[in-house]
Amino acid sequence: MREDRFTGKTAFITGSAQGIGFKVAQDMAKEGAKVVISDVDDGTLKEAGELLAKAGAEYLALKCDVSNRKQVEDVVKAGYEKFGRIDILVNNAGILKNFPIEETTDELIDATIGINVKGALYAIRAVTPIMKKQNYGRIINISSICGKMGDHSTTYVYGASKGALLSVTRSVAYQLGPFGVTCNSIAPHAVMTKLMAYWDEGRKKDAAEKIPVRRLGTVEDMSNLLMFLASDEAGFINGENVNINGGYYMD
Repeated sequence: MREDRFTGKTAFITGSAQGIGFKVAQDMAKEGAKVVISDVDDGTLKEAGELLAKAGAEYLALKCDVSNRKQVEDVVKAGYEKFGRIDILVNNAGILKNFPIEETTDELIDATIGINVKGALYAIRAVTPIMKKQNYGRIINISSICGKMGDHSTTYVYGASKGALLSVTRSVAYQLGPFGVTCNSIAPHAVMTKLMAYWDEGRKKDAAEKIPVRRLGTVEDMSNLLMFLASDEAGFINGENVNINGGYYMD
């Protein structure tokens, strides 16, 4: 942990009232960043803001449904007006439901694509003019192992949405790289957040036994990687997807 790695920087993290998003918001704030957090849940967003305030962080907490273009644009505008910069975007907001193919409704397909894909597209588009003007930016998309190898357990649209983010990452990396903006993604597996609440203890144990390091992932693991990719130290890494799964899937 370095106290000054993000001094002078502002980070916008979607879906950041809990889990991976909140952990990276806390960690970036500890290292000097001003953070803009957003979530659809008023209650958890308020609690997250209170915790950041107690830690002395400079932050802005705004309710936002990332599948709503205007709400995303309004949050970016408010963050820019308050802090004068948007240097880092972490597209963390996501939805994961456990249904077989024949029970995956139109509504679930629309919601999954709306949040996991369109939400990231809206956020990237909203921050692009700001980052171009600054000639600086770090964009990180949270994909999944399911986006690389498919998903044999959750609804099939989830893997499709996370695979789409890998292509989005490369497209943005090509197009914004000349403006000092990098775009990368990470592909986690078996990280125990609320999204994974449908895993019972037996499944957790079985999953850990299949991972070479013999444990499940943590939000701390994810934040450590996200912090690096968001830093100046990662300035020559662009268009990459980083596996973070304890060696379960290697390519």
